[in-house]
Amino acid sequence: MRMFFLILAFLLVNGIISFAYSVSTASDPTTLWAMFAVNFCFFLGITQTGIVFSAIMRIAKSEWSRYFNRLGEVLTLSFIPAAFIMFLVLYLGGAEHLFYWYSPDQAHDGHGTVHLSPWLDRDFFIWRYVVTMGLFYFTSFIYFRGTRIEERGEQVLGYDLKKRMNVLAGFVMFFYVFANTNVAWDFGMMIIKHFESTIFPAYYWVGNVFAAPAFLFLLSHLFIAREPGEKLAANYLDSMGKLLLGFAMLWVYMFWSQHIVLWYADLPHLTKPVFKQMTGNFQGIFVVMLLTIFIIPFLALLFRRIKLSELSLTAVAVIICTGVWMNRYLMVVSVFSDGTTPVLATYTGVSLIFAGLAAVVLSLFFFNKVFPGISLQVWTDYEG
Repeated sequence: MRMFFLILAFLLVNGIISFAYSVSTASDPTTLWAMFAVNFCFFLGITQTGIVFSAIMRIAKSEWSRYFNRLGEVLTLSFIPAAFIMFLVLYLGGAEHLFYWYSPDQAHDGHGTVHLSPWLDRDFFIWRYVVTMGLFYFTSFIYFRGTRIEERGEQVLGYDLKKRMNVLAGFVMFFYVFANTNVAWDFGMMIIKHFESTIFPAYYWVGNVFAAPAFLFLLSHLFIAREPGEKLAANYLDSMGKLLLGFAMLWVYMFWSQHIVLWYADLPHLTKPVFKQMTGNFQGIFVVMLLTIFIIPFLALLFRRIKLSELSLTAVAVIICTGVWMNRYLMVVSVFSDGTTPVLATYTGVSLIFAGLAAVVLSLFFFNKVFPGISLQVWTDYEG
């Protein structure tokens, strides 16, 4: 375990150093900042959705999910410092490269005038992130405290804890949508002049909700202890497989909904940025994205044998996370690059991916070290 920890620390430091060096020496670091934004969106999304997974399963009265719920809650809370640090790095170093509205000189419409909404303001940009993320994380912490009280079986005088937790679960989901709509607008829409889509934020949330259970399943191998040789019960595997299959169909529905509206409108300023992700130098990545985020998982999860195999389901979970990451890559990088030199194929690009992954896992290790009394094993007698 010590060696594993050192490897993670190396990956994190390597990513920080390689990114800092590349940005400081590049004549135009825009694509590097775009790559940083891709990882910010991806890792922020899956970590924040950890506690949302728990909240959704509570509302759905799911029993099998209790095996993963506590890990999801801790995943969200443990990543809070890294989430704010990544945002501050983006704001202080990358905002002027990523957001055309950040500098009035870049916001001209070609006729010598500037048309900017009050929403597109530097100070408002940082404060709305602080407020929306703060509200989400504060509500998440209150919800987490409630689940801990439930776990210990403590009696709470004056109110029905179960009903209060259901209400809190609703607030967690509300503020999650609130915070992630902000991210979807800024990193999916506000980086493109005059682009708008009412469906895009929901399309973005569904990608997070799809990837997070897959990521939780992968993390459970590391953080939920089992006896040597003990396998995860078939009921849990089957239920997780069915959930991922359902979210795969929900994602492709949102994908279709996002694109069919743009196709019907056929307005060049809306269709051009989206079609750029599917054609030219991005065509290959787009095809791989569709294969990994929907086609392969959907076909694989139709088979019960795959759902009941822990190894097979692990492979499917890796494929899903890869597909959602590539979706974020196409969302951001295609705006700033023609794809001639894929930034994901560079040393710095790969280093950033592994640094983000290391930051998530190290955050969980650190949280467990600081709060050793919080068990990630919340068992249930679910029988399927």
